[in-house]
Amino acid sequence: MRIRTTSLLLMGFLFSLGEPTAAQDYGYLLTEGDLATIWWAEGAYKVMKDDPVPAETAQQVTLQSASREYEPFLLVIRPKRRMENVRILAEPLQSSSNHTIESNRISISHVEYVKVTVPTDDYGSVGEWPDPLPPYEGPFTLYPGANQPLWITVYVPPETPGGTYQGRIVIETGSWRQEIPLRLEVWDFSLPEETRIRSSFGLSAGGINWDTDNNLVKRYHNLETPEEARQVYDLYMQNFKEHRVCPTFPMSLYPMKLKIHGVYWKGGEFVSSPVHSGKRALKVVDNTVSANIGAHYENRIAVDPAKEYKISWYARSPEGKQTYTVLVECLNQEGSVLYGSSVLKVFEGTKDWQQADMEVNISDPRAEEVAVTLFPAFRDQAGSFTGTMFFDNLRFELSPSGQNLFEAGDFEMDSSQMSVQVDFAEFDKGARKYLDALKFNSFNLSLEGLGGGTFYSQRQGILGGFRQDTPEYQILLKSYLSQVERHLEENGWLGKEYVYWFDEPHTEHYPFVRKGMKDIREAAPRLTRFITEHRPGPDIMDVSEISCTIFHRIEPKIVADLKKQGREFWSYLCTGPKAPWVTLFIDHPAINLRMWLWMSFQYQLEGILVWSSNYWTSDTTFPEDSLQNPWEDPMAYRSGYGTPFGQVNYWGNGDGRFLYPPNRDVNNDNTKYLSGPVNSIRWEILREGIEDFEYLWLLRDTLEKANPAQAELVQSARKLLDIPDTVFSDGETYTKDPKVLLEYRSRVASVLEDLLNR
Repeated sequence: MRIRTTSLLLMGFLFSLGEPTAAQDYGYLLTEGDLATIWWAEGAYKVMKDDPVPAETAQQVTLQSASREYEPFLLVIRPKRRMENVRILAEPLQSSSNHTIESNRISISHVEYVKVTVPTDDYGSVGEWPDPLPPYEGPFTLYPGANQPLWITVYVPPETPGGTYQGRIVIETGSWRQEIPLRLEVWDFSLPEETRIRSSFGLSAGGINWDTDNNLVKRYHNLETPEEARQVYDLYMQNFKEHRVCPTFPMSLYPMKLKIHGVYWKGGEFVSSPVHSGKRALKVVDNTVSANIGAHYENRIAVDPAKEYKISWYARSPEGKQTYTVLVECLNQEGSVLYGSSVLKVFEGTKDWQQADMEVNISDPRAEEVAVTLFPAFRDQAGSFTGTMFFDNLRFELSPSGQNLFEAGDFEMDSSQMSVQVDFAEFDKGARKYLDALKFNSFNLSLEGLGGGTFYSQRQGILGGFRQDTPEYQILLKSYLSQVERHLEENGWLGKEYVYWFDEPHTEHYPFVRKGMKDIREAAPRLTRFITEHRPGPDIMDVSEISCTIFHRIEPKIVADLKKQGREFWSYLCTGPKAPWVTLFIDHPAINLRMWLWMSFQYQLEGILVWSSNYWTSDTTFPEDSLQNPWEDPMAYRSGYGTPFGQVNYWGNGDGRFLYPPNRDVNNDNTKYLSGPVNSIRWEILREGIEDFEYLWLLRDTLEKANPAQAELVQSARKLLDIPDTVFSDGETYTKDPKVLLEYRSRVASVLEDLLNR
C-alpha cells in the first residue's frame, strides 16, 4: 500500500494521537473552473501529485506571522488541460493603516518531485515525493491530471506593525486570469534576530584545501578558483542565515594559520624509536594513492649558485626494501620554484639504518634559496605510491667548509624554545561576516592537532610533529589554545564556539576521549567542549560542556540533571532514528522536522545537529568520474566506516541532504553556477519548527519578566509551556496532523501579544 501524507492521516490509528483525520480535512478549495482547480494549504504539508482536491472551501489564503518571520503556504493548481506560459505575480500586502509589505518580500518556488525507488523504511513508500523547491523564474507549463503546487513564502520584515495585511496572488495565462486574495495577520511582536536554539548542519564546501574531491559545492557548481568558491559560499551562508540554521564550520574558507617556532620540519612525526642517534628521529608516512605526502624543512636555505652543496642523512624502512625520494627545489628572489633546476633522486631504504647522500648542483644563476622535502615513497605525478620511512642526522653541507645549513638536522630541538604563533587575519574576516553580521550563534571551532575519530576508529593528535602523549605536544597545545581562547574573548565570540573533535565514541574509546578532553581543558579552560553519543549517560558526557545524543535515545531526566549542572544538551538526526520517531527523510510526513523542535523545547534541549546538508553523492557507490544526481536519486548511500567501493548500503532518502545544487545534470552540464543552493520542503519546514521554538522561548522569557499585575494572565499562559499529549506524549507518539501544531502556535502567539502589550 502506498503511504503518503494524506494516507497517513487516514491511517492515524497507527501512529497519531486521537481519532483518525480524513484526507479531505487538509487544504481549502479556492476556485473551480473549466481550465483548472485552485486550492491552498498551510506550509506544513507535502502535497502529493494525486492528493484529492479538498472539500472545505475558502475565499482567500489566510496566514498568521510575527515580524522577522517567514510564513509559507502552498498554492496548488490542478489543470484540466495543458496550460502554457503560466505566470504568477505576488502583489504587495497593505494594512488599513497604510503600512506595506513589499512584493519582493514574497518568494515563489515550484514544488518538484523526486522518485523514491527504495523506501527509507516500512513507513515510506515507492513513488514521487515532493522535496526540491526551485525558484519561479518566469512563465512555465502545466499539465493536466495532477496537482502542481507552488511554495510561496511571505517574509515579514523587522519592525512591521501588527495588524491585518491584504494583497493578491495573480495567476494568468493568455486571457485566463485568477486573483487569489491573501490575508496576513501580523502579530504585534517580533522574533529575535539571533536565534535562541543553537545548531550544527554540515556543509561540504572545502576548507584550507578547497580544491579537493570532498568539496561538493565546488564540484556540483563547476567552480574553478578560490574566489568563486567564496562568492558561492557567501550565498550558502546567507541561505543558512535566512533559515535560522548555523553551518558546522562557517569559517571553513577562513582558517586560522599556525606558525610553529622551535620546530623545523613539517609533515612528519618526531619519534623516540627507532633512532639512529640521540633522542629523536623523523617518521614520514604516505598512506594515500592520490597524493605525494612528504615532510619538508620549514626554512628556506640561502644558497650561492657558484658554490657546491651536499645533502646527507640516515634512513631506514620498517618494512624492508622501500623506495623513497629526496627533493631539493631551487627558488628565485620572488620565492617561485625554478622547476628546470630542481634536484631529485630516488633511493632504496632497508630495515637497517643506512647513510645516503646526494650532490646539490645549482645550475640556474637565478637561484637564491632551496626548499628540501623528504618523500617516503616513489614520487610520481599521480601520487600513487605509498610507504613509511624514518630519517635521522640530516646535513645540508656547504663545501668545503662542511657547515650544516640545517637547523637541528638531528631533530634534537629544545622544547623550552617551542611555541605556536596563531595568525587570525583570515579567521577574523570570516567571523566578522558570519558571527557578527549574519548572527550565527554557534560554530565548530576547527583546531589543528586534536586527533579524533568515530565509533568505527580513532586517531591520535599530532601538533608540530609531536604526538598527543608527549610533553612537547602539551607545550604546543597550551601555547596554541590559550591564544585562541583569548582572541575569541576579545572579539566577543567566546561561548559561541564548540570543539567537536570526536563523534559517537564506543566504550573502548572513552579513555582516549577523556584524555583529549582533559588536554583541551588544561590548555584553554573556557573553550566549550562538545561530544555526540549514541546513548546518554554520565560515564562519558561529564567531560564536555555540550552533550548531543541521537534523538530517540534522549532521556529527559538525564537532560534535566545535566541542565542543573550548567551543561547544554542537544540532539541529532541522521540515518536514525527511523519511524515512528521524528525523522528527516523525504518519504516521511512533513510534520516530523517541525515536531523535532517542539520536542526539543519540552525536553530543554538547546541545540540540533545534522551531519550534512549537501550530501549529494557517495564515493563508495559512485565512481570517481561520476557523481550522483540528487534531482533524480533521493537516496543517501552509505560511505566510509569500512564500506568497500561498489557496495550499496542505504542510509535513507534525503539523509544529510536539505539543499539541492542548481546544476540538475552535474555529469553533463559544465556550466559554472555562481549562485546559491536550491531549497527543499524539509529545509523550509525545519525553519518553521525553529520559529515555533522561538515562540515558545519568547513566551517563557516573557513570563519570567511579567508584571505581578498580570498574575491571572501569567497563570493561564504558563500552562501553554507544558505541551499537552494532544501534540505529543513522547518521541514516538505525536500527532501527524499539522493543524494541531498550527492551532497551538496561534494560541501561544495570542497570549504573547497580550502579555507584551498590556
